[in-house]
This record gives sequence, structure tokens and C-alpha cells, in this order.
Amino acid sequence: MDYADIPSVSQLNDYIKSRLEEDENLQSILVQGEVSNFKLASNGVYYFSLLDVEKNSSINCVLFKNNYQKLKFEIKTGDKVILYGAISVFTGRGSYSLKVYNVINQGLGNKLLQFKELKQKLYKMGLFDEKRKRPINIFPKAIGVISAKNSAALKDIIVNIKRRYPFCDIYVFPCQVQGDGAAKEILKAYFKSQEYDIDTLIIGRGGGSSEDLSAFNDETLIIALSNSKCPIISAVGHEIDLTLIDYIADKRASTPTGAAELATIDVREIKQICNSYENEMKNQIKNKLNSFITDYNYLKDNLHKSIKIKLENLIKQIELYNNRLNDLNPLNILKRGYSLTRKEDKKSVVKSCGDVNKGDIIFTTISDGTIKSTILEVTKNGK
Repeated sequence: MDYADIPSVSQLNDYIKSRLEEDENLQSILVQGEVSNFKLASNGVYYFSLLDVEKNSSINCVLFKNNYQKLKFEIKTGDKVILYGAISVFTGRGSYSLKVYNVINQGLGNKLLQFKELKQKLYKMGLFDEKRKRPINIFPKAIGVISAKNSAALKDIIVNIKRRYPFCDIYVFPCQVQGDGAAKEILKAYFKSQEYDIDTLIIGRGGGSSEDLSAFNDETLIIALSNSKCPIISAVGHEIDLTLIDYIADKRASTPTGAAELATIDVREIKQICNSYENEMKNQIKNKLNSFITDYNYLKDNLHKSIKIKLENLIKQIELYNNRLNDLNPLNILKRGYSLTRKEDKKSVVKSCGDVNKGDIIFTTISDGTIKSTILEVTKNGK
């Protein structure tokens, strides 16, 4: 066998490209379906998928900016359209797509209509009412996570919870998150989570097309989630992706990392709060001490002044009383020319003529001594 005759991968892809692009039927075709995952790439090219919802089939499409600008409407995911274009092969990946030249809008596709109808139904049931939303306990003891096993989304959630708040337990309920049977798998994981004592339940996965996220629009699943015993955080897809689980959830995160941030407080924030409280407490204590010292000094000065005034007043009163006592002191009275007469026992004071008789001995005290006398005669006034 001559190995030189075996084509390389690039030769095979080039051959397929040439055969497909030589087929006139594939270079000028019309095809209808529903637009999915419509987005503008950084190179200015619009990429999307065209779906056959009933047959669960799709084809990749490419629409260049110059052709998009000719359209009289904006293409959106969920639109039912007819595309005119040509089959193109990208040999670098060995893939083919429809290069779109023109688009005819036929309105909303069946899938988007079904989504809107179910959304309206659940809304009327009150399941999306803001009053049903519960606050998230950012100091949890345990958090439950529903996501695909070994997925990047699951890893991001766990890593960020442990980084932010390593004190809580994490219970993982792995399940299929896209494809046939995904809704039932998610529902089964949800019921399992309700058997655990968790503060918050995070349901998350990475981004994807509307088909990839369709399991999160399942009516049975949404109604079941509305009865969750704990708050739910939805982290399904990217920020531009919206599923019905986002409306039933108590909080919605644009990324799995965002879900971890909504579910917990960062220990660094706790430290900052504690430091703030500590500084505030120190300042309050300092202010209290300064206020106490100021009050103490004020009271001390006032006390000294009050004591001084009291002492001065007491001294004045003592001087006044002393003067009064001096005025009443018998010795001082004697100095003014008065005398004090006592009987012979020197104890009894002679106050009237009736206190003595002729011949009694008396003692008369004057300012500079005492005179001993014998009474020769007692004469009363008027007699």
C-alpha cells in the first residue's frame, strides 16, 4: 500500500469543501427554522444556530455585518425566520455552516412562544411575585449546590465559597444539566437537597445556547422549586441568558462565582467590619475618657471653689460668733465698769437685796480683782 496516496486531514477537508461549494443546490438555498443563541463576535460577524424544534435538529449560521445592516429588523433568539444563503465549509475545523445573505422574519418561533406562554402562566400563579423572595443568610452553616459533576461551574462555586467563607459546609447534588432527561435529573437533585439542613441552595451551570438551558424552563421543575424550604440562588448561563428558574429564584447571579458571592460574606469584610467596630469602640472610649477628664477637672475646680467659699463663710460666721461671745463674756463686761457680787460661798450670785442680810460677807469681782466686804446695811429701792 502506497501511504503517499492517503490524503491528510486538510486535503480531505479541502476536497469536501470543493464538492459542497460546487453543488449549485447548496450555493443558493432557502431554509426555515428558529433562531437560537444569536450573538455578535468580536470580529464583527454574527453567529447563531437555526433550529428545527420538532425534529431536534440544527445548523450553524454565519451572517456578516454588511448583510445584517441591510435588514429592516433586528434578529433575536427565538425568531422564526427564512434564511437565504450558501453552504460554506471551514476547513480548519472540518465544519460546515450556512453563510446567510438575507433573512425573512416570520415572527416568534414555537419554542419562544411556548416559553412566553409558560412564563405568563407561572406569573399569574404568583410564583414570580417579589413578595415571595426571601433574604439570603450570608452567614450560612451549610450551602447546597446543584450542578453538573466535575463542571467548571461547580468548581467555581465551591472554590469561591471556601475562599470567602470557609466556615460553612457544602453539600453537592450532581446531575445532568442539559440534554434529554436533564429536567428530571435536576428535579431529583432538588428533592435530595431538601432532605438536608441547608441555609441556601445554589443551582448553577455555565453558559450555553437556549437549547442547552431548556431544562431550566421545565414547568414541573419550576413549580417544585417554588416550594423550596430555603432560599434559592440561580446561576444558570451568562448574564444575557434568562431562564424561568431565574424568575422563581430568590436571587439571580450572572455567573457561578457571583452565586458564591451572593450566598456568603467575605471573611475579609468581616475583618474590616470588626476592625471598624474596634476603632469605633476605641474612639468612643477615648472620647468618653476625655469627656470624663474634662468633667472631672470642671467638677474639681468647682469643688475647690465651693470649699473655699464655704470655708470663707464659716470663718466669717466663726468671727461673728466669736465677737458675740466676747460681747457676752463677763470679764469683758467687767472691763466696762460692771462688777459681779457673790455670797460668802463664792458660788451664789447676789441678784437682789433679798439675797443678803446685814452682817453677811460678800465678794465683789471687778475687772482687776475681788473685794471682800461685810454688809453694814441693806436698803431696797424706794425705802
